[in-house]
Amino acid sequence: MALYDTLFSQLDVSSAQLLVTDSDFRDKDFRRQLNDTVKSLLSLKVVPIFNENDAVSTRRAPYEDSSGIFWDNDSLAALLALELKADLLVLLSDVEGLYSGPPSDPRSKLIHTYIKEKHQTEITFGDKSRVGRGGMTAKVKAAVNAAYAGIPVIITSGFAPECLTKVLQGQRIGTLFHQDAHLWCSFKEVDARGMAIAARESSRRLQAMTSEQRKKILLDIADAIEANAKKIIVENEADVSAAHQAGYEKSLISPLASKSGKITGLANSCRV
Repeated sequence: MALYDTLFSQLDVSSAQLLVTDSDFRDKDFRRQLNDTVKSLLSLKVVPIFNENDAVSTRRAPYEDSSGIFWDNDSLAALLALELKADLLVLLSDVEGLYSGPPSDPRSKLIHTYIKEKHQTEITFGDKSRVGRGGMTAKVKAAVNAAYAGIPVIITSGFAPECLTKVLQGQRIGTLFHQDAHLWCSFKEVDARGMAIAARESSRRLQAMTSEQRKKILLDIADAIEANAKKIIVENEADVSAAHQAGYEKSLISPLASKSGKITGLANSCRV
């Protein structure tokens, strides 16, 4: 805790240590008081630092016993995120995020969006973290529990410069866990040839439709664009930011920026 105090003091920020045990979360009064305490600390601009109170832990071996409501700092973080109704949970690791295999294996690829139905049987975990209890296995378990309870989670490297700033800016960093991720991404990897074949088949199906059917599809697309305008702008801003970070020329990036007027125009063009 002394390290946290020292680091935060350099930014003129105060911190406070809060020790909890597994049994604490079985008490409704404690959980209510927990919310009030955190809100009070934040209102005073004090950063709460949570940790397990190993000295009075109800588990026989806090570093080995994985039973109970939480069993390491990752599961504790997920539990706190749920209790405090956090907008986002960020779990920091010593690697960039979740890989398809051990990060040391050159064949392993960084998974940007975790899809439980796809990845839970495909991933091969490596060794435990040098500084944690359970390594990436524990982080993924905690992330899945939180994400499927409604709290988005990102696992990223704590050693990457300005990693938290990049997360809050919406940049594509680390691995995202979200309860709706399976709706965003295809379970199967499709190559260029597969996309071309799918496009050709879709074109043939469109040609076989009546003009009224095609018109209805376009109107539905226009409605969907307008209904999701805010999300489109947020995602577009993240893409534009990533392009700037990658060093692309401004002349190439500017036409890609989507503003509300451009989105409205796109929706209207579908209705013509």
